[in-house]
Amino acid sequence: MRSLNQPGVRRRTRTTLIGIGILAASAFAVPTVNAQSWPNRPVKIIAPYAPGGVTDLLARELANALTQRMGVTFIVENRPGGGGNVGLTLLAKAAPDGYTIGEGAVNSLVANRFLYRTRPFDALRDFTPIAFVGRLPFVLVSNPSVQAANLQVLVEHMKAARLSYSFGSSGIGNTAHLFGELLARRAAIDLVHVPYKSSGEALRDLIAGRVQLQFITPIELAGPIQQGLVKPLAVASPVRIASLPNVPTMDEMGYEGFDSPTWFGFIAPSGVPADIIDRLSHAMREALMEPGVRARLARGGLELQDMDPSQFKQFIAKEMIRWESIVRDANVQLD
Repeated sequence: MRSLNQPGVRRRTRTTLIGIGILAASAFAVPTVNAQSWPNRPVKIIAPYAPGGVTDLLARELANALTQRMGVTFIVENRPGGGGNVGLTLLAKAAPDGYTIGEGAVNSLVANRFLYRTRPFDALRDFTPIAFVGRLPFVLVSNPSVQAANLQVLVEHMKAARLSYSFGSSGIGNTAHLFGELLARRAAIDLVHVPYKSSGEALRDLIAGRVQLQFITPIELAGPIQQGLVKPLAVASPVRIASLPNVPTMDEMGYEGFDSPTWFGFIAPSGVPADIIDRLSHAMREALMEPGVRARLARGGLELQDMDPSQFKQFIAKEMIRWESIVRDANVQLD
């Protein structure tokens, strides 16, 4: 056997070590190269809900604005299921190269943590926040056939007539479902949950009279309310909202604990280079400041709020404390 101290062996060893060093340096350089050239092809936005709902509408609004700003196409891909778990699981497993990002909401990023005993991802560990969009309160609406002008009258009528009403939502475990269950417990009324693939699908059945009630965001209600297709009963918000100034809050009707609006933001898989996250965050936050975008979202009752990635991450952590008690009070467990 030749000694490692022999000249020929030393040369080969040095050559091997130099080669390993070059490969290691190249591996560490890949994220920087990707960041410098990014984006040079289409970027996919995973929307973890079915088309037609508020999350889908927001994803498409931002996709259009980012396409114009960044010179490449941003494509929305709907991956519904599991209250957002299906889509976000795909996002967590995506390559951290900036070409797959996703939309998160309060239920998929926070509430699901307490609804499901096991989940294939952790919101704080497996995702990097990009930009917060804003908050959106829910409105309790009914089919016009329901004999009630507001929530207080609804509860009194249901109790006096011993009625049982059904309420629709965009799926088991979402915020609208939790609020319905919470209302049933707080008001001591009989409400039966009917899950749909999207809030828009649930709204269609509400208008048709197949369900009687629904918690839904005002961004989806402007037309149906103006046409008299649905009747607003209460706003799940600390204060009345500008788009529905004559509709009382649930607090005013004597039902506290419904002042936690749904919220939305955009996230990326953990490990995406920081400069890509910074560029995405800057582009998204600028897009949300565009007058046309702001006007369209404001008409739907969305309260825009600017947060950088660090602030958004801290916000998610705080929301976990708030929603743990809401899920517990609603008494909903999904596995």
